[in-house]
Amino acid sequence: MAVEKIAVIPAYEPDARMLELAERVRDEGFRLLLVDDGSGPDYADLFRKAEEFGSVISYPENHGKGYALKAAFTWLLKHQKDDCHIITLDSDGQHTMKDALRLFAELQKAPEALWLGSRFLPKDAPLRSRIGNDINRFLFRKCTHTEVYDVQTGMRAFSSSLIPLMLQSAGNRYEYEMNVLLDIAKKKIPIREIEIETIYIDNNSSSHFKPLRDSFRIYWQIIRSFGRFRR
Repeated sequence: MAVEKIAVIPAYEPDARMLELAERVRDEGFRLLLVDDGSGPDYADLFRKAEEFGSVISYPENHGKGYALKAAFTWLLKHQKDDCHIITLDSDGQHTMKDALRLFAELQKAPEALWLGSRFLPKDAPLRSRIGNDINRFLFRKCTHTEVYDVQTGMRAFSSSLIPLMLQSAGNRYEYEMNVLLDIAKKKIPIREIEIETIYIDNNSSSHFKPLRDSFRIYWQIIRSFGRFRR
């Protein structure tokens, strides 16, 4: 019996690219779970249109990407009774369906691992992305003794068996994804990567990542975890 495949897409103040991705996800046989992270009434029509392609979770206030992901995982625990395989995707056009399918194929071969679609950033990538990922990668390796190239990627594939652990990870914003990696590494669950296409649209202007605030939150999660890995 085939394991159901589910695509989780958190979205905050998206544009029409979200609908294009939602349609591709459905057409490729994924069950879509889209999270409206408090985008507000100006975006309600987009999310109503997205319901054509799958399920939409909405709440009135913006809480952050980590909160949105945990809302989706909690929904799956309640409504998805059978084991499933999950991929998370960003809504802003930076992930291609071709790469998503490649990553998902790797998950089928080794479902015990957390699979990452990693961007090997070119020299013309936005400076904030290159510097941030370089620092995070260095700190993550020093803390966990685990080599991960792209610790900030939002394209991740995993079995639903990892959801309870992921729901225990702290954080409601971008630091949540780092905490998931730290908790996975602490449990010695394999982390695997494949290279995906690096796409930056308008110098990544659609990103809601705040370089100073969010980078500090991410760095702090790693720094405060050094003691956990030395026990």
